[in-house]
Amino acid sequence: MLWCTFLPDPSASPPRVAFAIGRAVGPAVVRNQARRRLRALLVESSWPPGWYLIGARPTIAERTFDALRTDVSTLRRAVLRSAPVAAGSADPGPS
Repeated sequence: MLWCTFLPDPSASPPRVAFAIGRAVGPAVVRNQARRRLRALLVESSWPPGWYLIGARPTIAERTFDALRTDVSTLRRAVLRSAPVAAGSADPGPS
């Protein structure tokens, strides 16, 4: 459903996020709606400082907001597992 490329950067706070939502998702209205929904969900949770490229597969248009919330939470946990942990970094906390 979602994928993410992450580059840790302590100076990138708040995190910088770009979206890769291709034309296969649907027309511009659908792609923009998906982008707005993802942006709203990212604001709800705390992400480590850095640069993110978050991409969506075409089935994102069919997901409910709650299902998408679960997808973003799963993606966040995967990013936190793969991110190098620096001494004194913030606790990832609950998702």
